[in-house]
Amino acid sequence: MTTAVDPVTFEVIRHKLWSINSEGATTVEHVSGSPVVHATDYNFGIYTAAGEMAIIGTYLLTPIYTGAMAIEVFLDRFDDIEPGDVFIINDPYLAAMHQNDVQFCKPVFRDGEIVAWLGCMAHQVDLGGMDPGSWCTTATDVFQEGIRIPPGRIVRRDVLNQELWDTIVLNSRMHHTVANDFRAFLAGLRVAEERFHELCDRYGAGPVRATMERTLDNSEAELRAMLRELPDGVYEHTSYLDRPDGSGAEGDAGIELLQVPCRMEKTGDRIVFDFSASSPQSPAYGMTTRGGLLGAVATLMLCTFGSDIPWNHGLMRPVEVVAPDGLCVTAVEPMPVSGGAAGANWTATCSAAGAIAKMLSFSERYADHAFGPSDGSWQLNQFGGIDQHGEPFASMYMDSLLWGGPAFSFRDGVDTGGSMVILGGGATDVEQQEMRHPLLYLWRRQVPDSGGAGTFRGGNGIQFALTPIDTAEVTGVLGTHGVALPNRTGLFGGLPGSCAAFERVTGSGVLDRLREGRPVAALSELDGDHQVLPGVAPAARIAHGDVFECTVQNGGGYGDPLLRDPARVAADVEAGAVSTDAAARLYGVALREGVGGVGGIGVDEDGTQALRAGIREARRARMTAPAGTPAAPAGGEPAGTWGPSLTTRTGPQGLIASCRHCGETLGPLEAGWEPLAGRVVLGPDDLGRRVHVHDDLVAVAYVCPHCVTSLWVDTEPATGRTWKDFSLT
Repeated sequence: MTTAVDPVTFEVIRHKLWSINSEGATTVEHVSGSPVVHATDYNFGIYTAAGEMAIIGTYLLTPIYTGAMAIEVFLDRFDDIEPGDVFIINDPYLAAMHQNDVQFCKPVFRDGEIVAWLGCMAHQVDLGGMDPGSWCTTATDVFQEGIRIPPGRIVRRDVLNQELWDTIVLNSRMHHTVANDFRAFLAGLRVAEERFHELCDRYGAGPVRATMERTLDNSEAELRAMLRELPDGVYEHTSYLDRPDGSGAEGDAGIELLQVPCRMEKTGDRIVFDFSASSPQSPAYGMTTRGGLLGAVATLMLCTFGSDIPWNHGLMRPVEVVAPDGLCVTAVEPMPVSGGAAGANWTATCSAAGAIAKMLSFSERYADHAFGPSDGSWQLNQFGGIDQHGEPFASMYMDSLLWGGPAFSFRDGVDTGGSMVILGGGATDVEQQEMRHPLLYLWRRQVPDSGGAGTFRGGNGIQFALTPIDTAEVTGVLGTHGVALPNRTGLFGGLPGSCAAFERVTGSGVLDRLREGRPVAALSELDGDHQVLPGVAPAARIAHGDVFECTVQNGGGYGDPLLRDPARVAADVEAGAVSTDAAARLYGVALREGVGGVGGIGVDEDGTQALRAGIREARRARMTAPAGTPAAPAGGEPAGTWGPSLTTRTGPQGLIASCRHCGETLGPLEAGWEPLAGRVVLGPDDLGRRVHVHDDLVAVAYVCPHCVTSLWVDTEPATGRTWKDFSLT
């Protein structure tokens, strides 16, 4: 029987649950001494008695769904759950992203019955395995990675399971840090449980449970209503996971591409995400388990629709994720998955984000919710060795969370905007890291032109450089993707953001320069051997006097860059966000100095008009015109729009598309819109200087064959795409 809760009490309890969750999370962060936790690679949640997410923190989101999976496992496997129990798990084949993400879950009892669960997790700095930090980039099976913890009790009836605790902690190279994180988990759970009981004492367990259930029901109902307003159809987007193929060949010849396409079908008030066409699993870095895939989709649903709707498990109830076992997004034992927390699952998020954006862009009401892939790749920077005190150390640098955000239909992406998967996240504190570890920062700064150009540009992201100090050398375990192609594509003619990069200069003499009072502003100023490191580098030696630099992927643009207000381009150049080269080459904006005071930058109107006309004519000259018969004349009833690119009308031939920019008719949409557009293959001069496109791929602009405005830019196989952006039903 459902307990009735009046509206005022409902809101009081709902907000108090958020407060309880926040206090539990804050306790974990304050008790933990881990720099990873302090950079918010953790989360805390309140779950229903059945294990659905009721309250979710704004920290690392992806494992929160695996927390729900973990509780499902505990309920299924144990029929003797009692008050005072705390369960533990990190098995990625059951309910985790990878072994580093350890989950603690605690049932809350009232009158002998489970009324809720509390859960917390954090990335552990090391849990054993072949490489310090347990991101084992060369592992060929899971047994070379960190310890796997099956579902069990770390505390039983308020008594610590010391044997299990010791077994886990002593398998870590950083056992004191791991032990302190576990203490932080227990402290956070204890505080949250006490507050939860106080809430139940005041309002009753029935109303508290009813509030959680009603919150989920409300979110589900609101999402289903929203989905019913969007057009039924199939929406597709493909992203790629690039990684070394083991051959040792230089350049793209040594990089293989795994395909992660998403076919999203929306029918009525349901969405099915189908990843069945993804590349098979392989014994290499970047595989993710089904938990990683589900967590990635859940994160995207929360962040896309949670701006309007209270975010909780209700946003996953209308969702189905389809994929057979044994793919790169559903790896099964014994595939290595330590890289699965930021590998194929992130690529799946990029694909699903593109599909959702294409759907939302058919709605004038919800088009401003559409954004391009927000998190292209996490750049693992794990360093270990002997620190300045002669002690072993291992630390994961979280600076690469500071990438630029994607552009929207109404604004630029946020510079150094951070990660969608850690909305409340920060980055490593420079002074804390330099105090703890023998690495000196040379710079951490935003990179001009690193966001994708567009009518609204993608946000610029950071680059940071380190050099060892007070130690002979450190060893870096580096791992990422998005080196050989841009995962973070733009929308509606916006260009992709920059690719990821690792670079090293050996024998740089940087410390001698600093000792002499000569600062260093760029790697190009350094002597020595300059090397671009591969995206996966398991034993990158950074010796005393060497310099290591990491540059992140950044958000794509929205809309054709030639439609950006020239005054905004001038302001970006003056602020250092866009270079004069990109202003002219990508945006077609001619600038003049000495405007509005000494050193000001303004727009040369005539020069801009000439530059933009020249770029459009170059597009037309390179364009492959649409095949087939000329478009039918415009007619029929208006049906809708697709972002800023297309308008549609209903006619005898079904839906007819027109260019929204010039109004010219393109043709019927029965075979997709792509055959109706002109096709321009983009070269290096058409893209940002930090964008690389793998030899097996091409960057293509689909343009209006009449006004040559860029309607969409995609990265697709050189042999041609096999998907359609949308097929309406």
